[in-house]
Amino acid sequence: MQVGEYIIHIIKSFGVHIFFGVILALSFNFTAPEKEPEVPEISAIDAVVIDQASLDKQVSKIKQQKLDAKAAEEKRVKDLEVRAEEAKRNLQKLEKQKTNSERAAADAKKKAAEEKKKALAEKRKAENATQERIKREKEADKAQKEALAAKRNKEAQEKAAEDAKKKKEAEQKALKEAEAERIRKEEEAKRKKEQEIQEAKEQAIREKMMQEQLAQEQSARNKIRQKYVLTEKQKYTALIMGRIQQYLIVDDSMKGQSCSLNIKLAFSGLVTSVNIISGDNKVCKAAERAVLKAETLPVSKEPDVYQELKDISLKVEPKL
Repeated sequence: MQVGEYIIHIIKSFGVHIFFGVILALSFNFTAPEKEPEVPEISAIDAVVIDQASLDKQVSKIKQQKLDAKAAEEKRVKDLEVRAEEAKRNLQKLEKQKTNSERAAADAKKKAAEEKKKALAEKRKAENATQERIKREKEADKAQKEALAAKRNKEAQEKAAEDAKKKKEAEQKALKEAEAERIRKEEEAKRKKEQEIQEAKEQAIREKMMQEQLAQEQSARNKIRQKYVLTEKQKYTALIMGRIQQYLIVDDSMKGQSCSLNIKLAFSGLVTSVNIISGDNKVCKAAERAVLKAETLPVSKEPDVYQELKDISLKVEPKL
């Protein structure tokens, strides 16, 4: 519980006591009784009966009762006065206590305010100290990070320099190896090229000798073939002439006459065209009609022989 709340509870307690004291004081009756104590009346008959002694005794009794009542009243009044005085003293005491409590409360409040102010100042001081400590820690952390970054940067630079050195050494080694490899390859290529040139020369000589031999053989074969083709051409020319003679219609007026024709033949021997080159007109007409009537003339199935027969020129002479 805080000091301020404690003082407030004390003040409330004092207030309650004062309130009940005032109520108690007001409840007392400080006025004397207005009526005298009733004295029993004595009738005339009783007075006759009662003797003087009884009367005196009764009077004394009444007086005594009055005295007792007065003493009791005085005692009651005195007690009330004592109680009132005591209540007054208690009230003064309570007021003093209240004043002291209020003063104590004010002092406590003031002290609490001062302590609060002091605590607030201490708190601010502590917060400032904490902020200062945090600031120093941040600065130290920043300095540490910067130092670590500088160290790492230095290590990275050293590593980069080392890597660059190794890379340069590796490049120089690679260049030397590449140069050695280039020289080796050049020498190997030179040897290979010389060998290829030599082999090419030898191959050229062999091919030349072979081509000459093949040319000689081909020439020989061509001569043989040419001779065969010419022979075949002569043979088929004779056959073509015989076929034309079969369809040639002649008379005596054609005796001693002739006609030169150009005949184009398909591979099957089909006559594709007939052209008169020169000669006797009558013989030429008869020869042309004979070729067209024959339609197909004998030709060789061999291509080279056919080449000699597909565009052939003939001289037709009637046989009489």
